[in-house]
Amino acid sequence: MDAYNPDDQLANLKNWWKQYGQALIAGVVIGLLLLAGGNYWKQYKIKRAETASLLYENLLADLQQGKSDAVSAAATKLMQDYDATPYAGKSALLLARLRFDAKDIAGARTQLEWAMKNATEMAVQHSARLRLGRLLLDQGETATVLALVNIKDTNGFVSEYEELKADALLAQGDRDGARRAYQTAIEKTPRASSYLQALTIKRDNLGPEKAP
Repeated sequence: MDAYNPDDQLANLKNWWKQYGQALIAGVVIGLLLLAGGNYWKQYKIKRAETASLLYENLLADLQQGKSDAVSAAATKLMQDYDATPYAGKSALLLARLRFDAKDIAGARTQLEWAMKNATEMAVQHSARLRLGRLLLDQGETATVLALVNIKDTNGFVSEYEELKADALLAQGDRDGARRAYQTAIEKTPRASSYLQALTIKRDNLGPEKAP
């Protein structure tokens, strides 16, 4: 049996290092860079979220003081520069309200469409879709409204969508379809809700469904 030879072991180590050393170093460097980059990106997102939060707080303060120009500017900035934060979608809803109050229906529609497509929170997306539906219903665009409410994932807004659907069908003259949609809205509304009575009145005002 060969005796242990330190020189052979050293030579093997040198050969191994010559063959794999650079790759090993490169792997370590890449790993460190990825770790540093991940930490930087995490801190960057936290910082942007904090900045967006402060901008939104200032926006709400300006809104309470009736500073519509400042609100519009802040909302636009949040939508353009901080669109990946929840405050962008909420700002779009506020901006849509400002546009509507100013009789700028086209502007309100644009903001609601933006929120519907780009808001990071599903609840804000649904709120924008429902508000857009109401806006379009007032404009007589019933077919577009029915297309808007024809979605699978209503995320807890079933009653609101069914009511909007019923209103659009009624505007088209489809009383039976409207009655059925109102009934679904009633069934999906919590028994303790104060709005249940309003939905029931809407349904009952249509009278009984026609016999086939």
